[in-house]
Amino acid sequence: MPTNTSERGEESTATRRAVLEAAGAGSAVGAMATLFSTGAAATDVDPEPASGGDDLFDVERTARAVFPQSVASGGPTPAGAIVWTRIDEAAYEANEPVGLQVTPAPDDSTPNEAADFSTDTQHFRVPAAELAPGDDYTLSVDLDGELDADRFYFYRFVFDGDASPVGRLRTLPEPDADPDRLKLACASCNRYEQGYYGAFAHMAREDADYIVHLGDFIYEYGGSGDFPGRGIQLPSGKGVAHTLEDFRHLHRTYRGDELMQSALERHTFVMTWDDHEIVNNRWWNYEEGYPNTTSHPYGDDPEKMRQLYVEGIAALVEYLPFRVDYDPDAEELFDRFELYRRFRFGGLAEILMTDERLYRSPPPEDEFGQRDTATPPSREADDPDRTMLGTEQREWFVDGVTSSPATWKIWGNSVLNAALKTTNLGEQGSFYLNYDAWDGYEYERQLIMGELKREARSRGQALNLVTLTGDMHAYVAGYLKTDYREPERQAPFPGAEKSRVGVEFMSPGVSSDSLGEASPTPADLEEDAVEAAVESQNPHIEWFNWSRSGYTTIEFTDDGAVYTAYEVDRSVDAADASKRLLRAYRVPEGEVELQELSGSRTDVTSATSSATDVDATEEASDD
Repeated sequence: MPTNTSERGEESTATRRAVLEAAGAGSAVGAMATLFSTGAAATDVDPEPASGGDDLFDVERTARAVFPQSVASGGPTPAGAIVWTRIDEAAYEANEPVGLQVTPAPDDSTPNEAADFSTDTQHFRVPAAELAPGDDYTLSVDLDGELDADRFYFYRFVFDGDASPVGRLRTLPEPDADPDRLKLACASCNRYEQGYYGAFAHMAREDADYIVHLGDFIYEYGGSGDFPGRGIQLPSGKGVAHTLEDFRHLHRTYRGDELMQSALERHTFVMTWDDHEIVNNRWWNYEEGYPNTTSHPYGDDPEKMRQLYVEGIAALVEYLPFRVDYDPDAEELFDRFELYRRFRFGGLAEILMTDERLYRSPPPEDEFGQRDTATPPSREADDPDRTMLGTEQREWFVDGVTSSPATWKIWGNSVLNAALKTTNLGEQGSFYLNYDAWDGYEYERQLIMGELKREARSRGQALNLVTLTGDMHAYVAGYLKTDYREPERQAPFPGAEKSRVGVEFMSPGVSSDSLGEASPTPADLEEDAVEAAVESQNPHIEWFNWSRSGYTTIEFTDDGAVYTAYEVDRSVDAADASKRLLRAYRVPEGEVELQELSGSRTDVTSATSSATDVDATEEASDD
């Protein structure tokens, strides 16, 4: 325990003051700049090389109680990654440095518990001052520049004789490398109160290279849980996060789950955020200079919303191994803070992870004033001034896709890009659009897709664009198009495929209520009826399932990409929660085509089922 309580109080006061200063900043990026420059947000630590003979590395025991949120890695580069841990407050000693050991994994199948730190191990010292109560005892260590490219490494932290659980990280290949494959496990939407994390346990056992998390890693809500042991009591006593301590409590709770920990221990994360890391369906009010929402009591109070925003981000940076670029000396403000970034996997693939919350302007309103799920028509969706990405990020994204030499261009996209019109089957004749997704930003969507389509035409071949999406608590496999409105561009008319730009695959919620459970439709509505209705109204959608939870994988090779969708029972708090293969699709290299793998529709429960288990016969699908 800390012995100097006055010092701890001063640190807490300084942090609070810095957060309040950031809350007064007049723009989204201004708030971010102030947040980082004042030290209100944790920053990554560069470790010091150390000798393996140092007493710091004398391990007396492995103690999860000292590291209650275990370990994690993220932000991979060809020369390293960020590794993360947190020391329990009760175990903290103010003057005790932290040791970090890193050793190459002998192969990609060796389990973490078999890691051997007695030979061929790099040792690092993290000074005691870098582990502080002001950062909630969290520690992010940047190993960029310390490791070899395209390798798995085991790592662990050592604190006062106690060793953390072992984590495994993977570095990126060199840009000019030629890997045979890239396999990603994809997840989103982990609401704690609504289910258990069996899907994460199954992801831990996947032979994946990385996990891609597409947003809503935590939710801002407290309250009773839908299952035993899943309730959350926020320090503020509110039902939704209001303070920095609320956000920290949420992160500690989510990360304390051992099934989630198993995935973070085993795989390096590539991630972006969505809305719930801060507050539901948020946007930036450019006219008045503050983040806005209709989903929080502070929604229309600029000062309180700025404070909420930066406190949520402070906790996010403390608890997740994000690689965030911050340059206080950049000439332009929008060049100072960047969450969006690219990850290159040699000549095979490149991921572009976009930030679809920091820069977005308000979504359009329907005739009833709703900004979320809206009843069309609302031609505000065509407003050329409405943006989700902001000008600089949009140009960065289009340039990244069109200039990348990689075979596959992968878009890490938080919200559904493809158009989705859904009939409210409980009220005959009415239909809805989700204006929080790209349907609310139609002009910018068409602008992006038009640019990408023109590039594909100039090349005379497909760009091999695969979009990975979360947010909606559903599974979707469909086409990205330049135009979703003109009837002659939709099936069954000839030539519909000419407007295709790429494909989109959605991952469902890991534990959040499915879209079907959250929708006002009859309880006895059959799953197949919903799928048929959605697909008939949206010919570019090949598969839609709104009633299940789980995760997906996608494997890229030189000649194709295979997407596989799994359901995992979220009502069971166990690593062996039942897992079910739902569908698998293949996208051939050089074509914008979804080929359903024959045999992928199955009721067989398996802990190891994958796309390789199904018949390789392909059934081509047309939109």
